[in-house]
Amino acid sequence: MCATRAVERTLLTELVAGGAFFLILMTMVIAKSKLILFAIVVVFAVLGFANSSRAIGELHRVELGRYSGIARVITDPQRVGAATQIVLDISGDRFVVYAYGRPSWRLSNTSVGETIFVSGWRNNLSSVQAERLVSKHIKGNFEIESIGEQKFIASPINRSAQRVRSLISTGAKSFPFDEQSLFTGLVIGDDSKQSEQMVSAFRKSGLAHLVAVSGQNVAFVLTALSPLLRRLRKTVRLTVTLGVLVWFVVITRVEPSVIRAAVMAGVATLSISLGRPTRTLRILAMTVIVTVFIDPLLAWSVGYYMSVGATTGLCLLSGPLSRVVPGPRWLASLFAATISAQVGVAPAVIFVFGVPAAIGVLANILAVPVASLVMLAGLPLSLFAGAISETAFSSLGTIVMWPVLIGVRWVWWVAALGEHLSATGFVNFGMWVAVLAMILLLLHRDARVEG
Repeated sequence: MCATRAVERTLLTELVAGGAFFLILMTMVIAKSKLILFAIVVVFAVLGFANSSRAIGELHRVELGRYSGIARVITDPQRVGAATQIVLDISGDRFVVYAYGRPSWRLSNTSVGETIFVSGWRNNLSSVQAERLVSKHIKGNFEIESIGEQKFIASPINRSAQRVRSLISTGAKSFPFDEQSLFTGLVIGDDSKQSEQMVSAFRKSGLAHLVAVSGQNVAFVLTALSPLLRRLRKTVRLTVTLGVLVWFVVITRVEPSVIRAAVMAGVATLSISLGRPTRTLRILAMTVIVTVFIDPLLAWSVGYYMSVGATTGLCLLSGPLSRVVPGPRWLASLFAATISAQVGVAPAVIFVFGVPAAIGVLANILAVPVASLVMLAGLPLSLFAGAISETAFSSLGTIVMWPVLIGVRWVWWVAALGEHLSATGFVNFGMWVAVLAMILLLLHRDARVEG
């Protein structure tokens, strides 16, 4: 109970502090009158506090004990050791399940949105679990005993999302297992089948963000659809764009980083449609306000912190750095974007995971451009290959996916090399000092030139 109360106090503090910061940031740029500024801050602070208190209180209103009845599948089944992990919605409350034996096999064949019949026990989370799972709205553990044979189909939007995910996976079925699991991670953030070796390599090389769907994926989806969107009338284009964003959020399983990116893209699209283009940093501030107001528990998500941090770094640093980095413009932009994102996520990464390997800067420079091409081209090509996989032209799908396979393997090799070269302790600290010194030197030179 003490641990739970500590989580509540910490969460409330972070929500109020973070909300106040972004509210002040936004209102300073939209309100010229001090009275209006003060009124907006007070109103939103009160509403935000009330909403966050409601969300936290809702976490502890849960019925425990024996249960037999229907449950809705919330997440994709994932292997964790000998168990199958899944999240179920039972009477409006979310429970995490670790199933073994026959229940494990049955759960592994379910899809998000389906409804199943279960029997078991609803138990409290441990203090460690409660802190780790708070952002996912999970209220307890469900100790499953049996699962009924009958399944009820998901909603049309969930079925369509599952169909797209299946086509993407089928389109890459000609890949070796590791490359296929990496490809689905790059394109739709599905890392459920990645080996422990691959997960370790991407974490230690600083490339784990590539298999977590982010704003980059959202941008590539809109880029791929841009030839079609440009042909539509303004109102139709806005409606279709917002619809695609919502659909992509569902396809990628409503990850916090995707929510941030989709809302930000939606706000940007809306501002352009209204003839009032807005600065990126202001759009980011508005996005944080909207998303955290709707779901205050996002403020407990490490993925959300990192997404906002990376975007903030790009907004503030990528421009100045790209102007002063010597060499070809494309290389300068790539280097600046990599460094800016790394600096932006550094506070969250250091606080949660410790000091990352400095080799990640070089690994990102080598891997990100190729990974971007895989994301951009891999989505439509895998859908095409998956759609013709059961026809006489299935070999054509293998051919068109071959360049994508080369890109996936390159990213995998860079991650493995980065893990091998990653340093720890004083060596890693010294490498980071050198990187930061170089950044400060470049920015200082830029300031002198402008001066």
